[in-house]
Amino acid sequence: MECPRCHNQDPKFLYQVHGQYYCRKCIAFHKVSLNKERITKHIKYIASSPTQYKINFPLSKHQKNIASQLVECYKHHENAYVWAVCGSGKTEIVFEVIQYALNQGHRVCFCLPRKELVKELYLRIQDAFPMTIGIAYGGVSQNLDAQFIVCTMHQLYRFENDIGFDLMIADEIDAFPFYGNEVLNELFQRCCLGSFIKMSATIEDADIQNGKVFIMNRRYHGYDLPIPKLLLCPYFIQKWVLLYLINSLHSRIIIYVPTTIEVSKLTSFLKTHHINCEGVCSHFQDNQEKIVALITSKINVLVSTTLLERGITIENVQVIVYGGNHQVFNWKTLIQIAGRVGRKPNFPTGHIYILSSEQTYHIRKCINTIKKLNTMRV
Repeated sequence: MECPRCHNQDPKFLYQVHGQYYCRKCIAFHKVSLNKERITKHIKYIASSPTQYKINFPLSKHQKNIASQLVECYKHHENAYVWAVCGSGKTEIVFEVIQYALNQGHRVCFCLPRKELVKELYLRIQDAFPMTIGIAYGGVSQNLDAQFIVCTMHQLYRFENDIGFDLMIADEIDAFPFYGNEVLNELFQRCCLGSFIKMSATIEDADIQNGKVFIMNRRYHGYDLPIPKLLLCPYFIQKWVLLYLINSLHSRIIIYVPTTIEVSKLTSFLKTHHINCEGVCSHFQDNQEKIVALITSKINVLVSTTLLERGITIENVQVIVYGGNHQVFNWKTLIQIAGRVGRKPNFPTGHIYILSSEQTYHIRKCINTIKKLNTMRV
């Protein structure tokens, strides 16, 4: 017996109710019976006029080159991977191939692992493409029959036995919960009736199955990626080093901590030393208000878990990683955190400090990878 959705054959995940077997490995995406035929359909859309995207800045020469090559890949039914450093403008380089697919009457899906990223992307897509665009994330589903859909990976279950997609674009493919999740990856494949483009700032050889790889190792403004500086110090004095750095930087600062408990503890400590700060984590309800407070300089410091490792751009921000030897700070996470710095042309450089009691493998790999990207010629 095999699940028609996730292809699970392990008997411990197969349950029988009223004579019908169903799979519990993918039960989170609604129950599916093993004897139910699942067919993802194809449909061609007919537009009254050609779609033309618009953005308010010109693409760089390298962005244009990759954008045109992605169109050629799609024309030849080839998959593609885009390894693009944080802040390089990888979202905009897929607009050309999206436009081409839409004008062929093809259906397009742009999916991401987290709803916060979907919300932000949806607004950017709406500004760029003058058409009805569907959106789906936890608790929200609108215009699901549209030609162009933006959604979380989890919401792909809505389309696996409905109308699929000719072009599927997945961003942040190395992020939780998509990375290494067999069920979500199977949902992605079931919905993809044509070609896919997978993008990330940290793609490894093992992530590439079949398809061409395109590398963007420079940001739009052309400056090198800021390289993290490791400050080795025992854990018990890291708070005091932190205070020194905060008072020295004279800038907006995001401090990344490994756990939600550390958010509250460190925020309280900093406030007792007259630091104007707040903390954010997945348990808090007012995270967005606190982020806006940092952007508008109402506070100087934001203490965060890895909640803010991706999908946030703040002008002239510096970063400090506190307790950098913790296992939550793997090399991919550290690269994403470092990528918060120097994203804007007005402030293309900045500081990333990693406070750690030891030089871990992941800290070394993060620093060495960024140095390699800065010297790579593509």
